Amino acid sequence: MKHPAAILLFAILAHSPARADMDLAPLRAVITADTREAKFVISNPARRIIDGRASWVDLTATEQGYAPASADERQTLSAAPLLSLSPAYFRLKPGERTEITVTLKDGARLPKGELRSHLLIEANALRTPIRKAGGEGLQVDLSVGVSAPVMVRGAGSAAAQFANTELVRDDEGFLVLSTAIQALGDHSAYGRIVASFTPAPTAFGQQALSERILGQRANVAAFPDTEYRRVDVPLGAISLGAGKLTLRFEGAAEFHGRIFAERSFAIEPPPG
Repeated sequence: MKHPAAILLFAILAHSPARADMDLAPLRAVITADTREAKFVISNPARRIIDGRASWVDLTATEQGYAPASADERQTLSAAPLLSLSPAYFRLKPGERTEITVTLKDGARLPKGELRSHLLIEANALRTPIRKAGGEGLQVDLSVGVSAPVMVRGAGSAAAQFANTELVRDDEGFLVLSTAIQALGDHSAYGRIVASFTPAPTAFGQQALSERILGQRANVAAFPDTEYRRVDVPLGAISLGAGKLTLRFEGAAEFHGRIFAERSFAIEPPPG
């Protein structure tokens, strides 16, 4: 049995588009009555052969990431009983890739709303865990894991809103727009958070200046099984001056072209 902390680590790794030892794409998949199958590509960019295993793990959404689901939570959350995957085991030489196919089982009934499980890919190096690396040093070959959420959707819709938005500074004094996203629908909302700024005219009668993007965060999801997801967007600026700061939650993938939420804030320069 995997230690819960290890499972949580694997879930966090799912949000990285690439890893040095193993790559997984896409970062998520949605199964519906019209799209009953999804394919994940596993690639091995390392200079070693790896043995891999595909399985399911159930994780609940938290404000910052994921946590292992309890037995009671799995009863209402898990999509794994409705899904099959193939192959469950694979071996990849350096530079090789393979596909994992996830399929809605024949006869499976779609839920009202959304169920979610995470496709977990674990890989072990095909050599001893500890070996000499030259000189007096030792090199440790660690197992690696990546995961991606798979949503099974029935009737329902996705909606979201911003909450608890504030402008803060990081340790180096740069501005960060920190916000929470709240899911309002039966389905999870997915996209990117974009922060933009429109400077105020500096003279009477001057035309409004153009909006510019200050920062964005991709691969953002708001899940119904948690009250909020917290997202920080670095703005890369010490100060903004007078103008309008706008925050948007723009849909991506199946929600491309949709704006889930938008808020604007008037920024006034400090006195003096």
